Amino acid sequence: MEATPFWRDRKVVVTGGRGFLGSRVMARLQALGTRPVSCSRATGCDLRSLDQALSFFQAHQPELVINCASNQGGLAYQRLYPGTIFYDNLLMGANTMEAARLAKVDKYLNIIAGCAYPGSPRDGILREDEFESGPMHETVENYGATKRAAVMQAKCYRRQFNCNIISLILINLYGPGEHFHPDRSHALAALIRKFFEAKRDGTPEVVLWGTGVAVREWLYVDDAAEGIIRAAAQYQDGTPLNIAVGHGKTIAELAALIQAIVGYSGQIVYDRSKPDGALLKTGDLTKMKQVLGWEPPTSLEEGIRATLKWFEGNYEMAIRA
Repeated sequence: MEATPFWRDRKVVVTGGRGFLGSRVMARLQALGTRPVSCSRATGCDLRSLDQALSFFQAHQPELVINCASNQGGLAYQRLYPGTIFYDNLLMGANTMEAARLAKVDKYLNIIAGCAYPGSPRDGILREDEFESGPMHETVENYGATKRAAVMQAKCYRRQFNCNIISLILINLYGPGEHFHPDRSHALAALIRKFFEAKRDGTPEVVLWGTGVAVREWLYVDDAAEGIIRAAAQYQDGTPLNIAVGHGKTIAELAALIQAIVGYSGQIVYDRSKPDGALLKTGDLTKMKQVLGWEPPTSLEEGIRATLKWFEGNYEMAIRA
């Protein structure tokens, strides 16, 4: 996205600005001529405390807050720490939005995970007007519930306080800088690590969770950041907006693609005792294309190659929990 008058010298706070997604958003903002500031525990602000969040916003006086802060991971992480994930994200979401309101921030971007959608959506398509049309999948309902709460908070704040808050739903991010530890990684990152290490170690087979039939779409993190930046400048409505790819692959197809890119020649075995998660979930792009006039440009193969290259060059750091 090219620099526009909207971004020139605009003061922006990105919560979680040193994280996987937040760091990409920060980089794009800097390229657009803004003055982004990262807000996280690494910068001395614990967003689980309303007082700390409000003090940070009052000190920096942002015109725009983009909330990328989260405590989350893949299915294994959800099973290990369901209560901690729920508590941390509920507090961070509520406090960050409330602090932005009290600090009179002009616009707030509410970043929502796709797991907040129903676990069994009608025909497998995630449509914004059906965001709350059913229960979330039980494997991710702890994290998803906090994001549904954030969407409701945004709706209520618009109604009572006339706050300019938009909610963007991002579907299954991946890319350089993601978690690769087994307890934290999502499916795509976990597959890259498994095939990379199996090739390196000469392991004859790679064992994958589930049956391989679940279909997921994957949004490259740089494309997600670009969608966020575009929506910040162009989207004003209080109803959620998907930032998505709109098509997916089965886990088996994804595994075969990663196996080929890594160059692993062993066998793939599925552990059917482990969960698949929801069987089909892909985002509807209709509204995004109408509002933003844009679609994510990075192909899955291109994104996987870039992610693998980063992983190979940052292996020791990447596999830490």
